[in-house]
Amino acid sequence: MRTLARRTVFRADSTLRAGFTLIELLAVILIISILMVFLLPKIPEAIDQARVTACKKNLQEIYGGFVMYETKHKDLPKEGGAKFIGALISSGVWNNTKDRAESLSCPAIKKSALSGLSAEDPTDWFKHLDGVDGTYTAYAGRDVKRYPLRRFPDGSGKEVLVADDNDPELNHRTTTLALLDSAVVSTYELGELREKGIIGPDDEHLVVGPDSPIEELRKLSLD
Repeated sequence: MRTLARRTVFRADSTLRAGFTLIELLAVILIISILMVFLLPKIPEAIDQARVTACKKNLQEIYGGFVMYETKHKDLPKEGGAKFIGALISSGVWNNTKDRAESLSCPAIKKSALSGLSAEDPTDWFKHLDGVDGTYTAYAGRDVKRYPLRRFPDGSGKEVLVADDNDPELNHRTTTLALLDSAVVSTYELGELREKGIIGPDDEHLVVGPDSPIEELRKLSLD
């Protein structure tokens, strides 16, 4: 009888020790609260950084498309802006698929915000260039009529082919990406531009296109 009683007491004590005390629960809640205070503000930054990475991948694929276009046609697309980019599909250089069509715009901008993409089937977006303009993409393409490229793909590495259009708002929170004729994706950071006096202290985004404060980005068209 004594042995059974001891076993019963031991089991009861083990059961009680397996749970959390009120103080332990409060400590866990406090730790989680502290982590949330430090981590939650970084979530938007992490999401934007992921979009920047995806955008760089898009631009590098677009560069590969231009190399294919030049190999096939011995020249780059003759129309600028959105048509310059969309020609990769309309010309047949790229297969007209949903993934290809979606890669012709910055992934940070929702497709529903681009009024030109009203067709439900993405394979209709760039099938023909008639009517294609800046409402079809959140990228700005080079204005090749005013600023033709003398050499490609063996370029100087200073000429911009495609960039975030930042129209009407910033594509990424603090970064503007630009694809150069050397396949390099250049970055413009708002903080650095403010420090250099290129943009004003109250400017929330970098203007791309003819009115840009950066000479290379003036060679792009938003149309």
